Amino acid sequence: MIENVSVGFIGFGEAGFEIAKGLRSEGVRRMFLYDIAHTDLLENRAAETGVEVTRGLKALAENSDWILSVVPPGVSLEVSRKLLGHLQPGQFYLDLTSSFPEDMKSAAAMVKASGAHFVDGAMMGALPVHGHKVLIYVAGNQAETVARRLNAIGMNVKAVGREAGQASAVKLILSVATKGFGSLLAEMLLASHYFDVDDAVLEALELFYTKGLRAYIDRSVGSSAIYAGRRVVEMEASAKLLEQIGVDPIMTAATVARLKWLDSLELPAFFKGKVPGGYREVLAAWEEMGLFAKMPKRTSSG
Repeated sequence: MIENVSVGFIGFGEAGFEIAKGLRSEGVRRMFLYDIAHTDLLENRAAETGVEVTRGLKALAENSDWILSVVPPGVSLEVSRKLLGHLQPGQFYLDLTSSFPEDMKSAAAMVKASGAHFVDGAMMGALPVHGHKVLIYVAGNQAETVARRLNAIGMNVKAVGREAGQASAVKLILSVATKGFGSLLAEMLLASHYFDVDDAVLEALELFYTKGLRAYIDRSVGSSAIYAGRRVVEMEASAKLLEQIGVDPIMTAATVARLKWLDSLELPAFFKGKVPGGYREVLAAWEEMGLFAKMPKRTSSG
């Protein structure tokens, strides 16, 4: 029964508040929190969601079947260490901080000795928009169980791996594109507004995605494998234009460097001049060329 589920939050900023508010609407009544910062805002949020404020991690752990850590990433491992002495066998500890994967592995190793279950989690959307329904990726040896049970109380959780750190890796890797694209847009808009062509540039940009993101990725990665060399010339011209109007082409210069790297792989010869059908063919080529073999061996969290 949902009414019997007990959830504890370590940290009660925006993430904890939005999840608790949603769980309350689903019928979860037993919720607790511990936050080192005891503010009027925290008290107001606790009152609004019906979450009981505890005096420490010990009290939180004693009252919670599920413990959700939503503290800043920089202190997540420290919080895990402090919680260790209070965890109970069979308890679920879900770290939603999207911390560095190696930190998640370290936390998983520590928690394993207590008999509790550690799960690495990453929230993949905006909490104010999606609330407790935000997509959460989880990883760890109990990830499937966690996804099933949390979905039963109204959440939106998906298992993506059995090793702690894999969910956080997804979030950080995705940020390479999402945050990188945002930075590229900043450079683009500075230039488009200077030339008073905002609408024309954005209209043209939108055309690249008319068949959807996956189709664009296939076209972009596939064609870059063959045409990286000629694109270097175009992007160097773009960088020169930005410099002429007083914009430091930070992201554009990085794109030039990455295209030069792609060109150095001599993929046109590998594919005999034919544009590959999509990104998977390019990944397979990189595998065959030994690029991934040069990377550090990935260690398991156990």
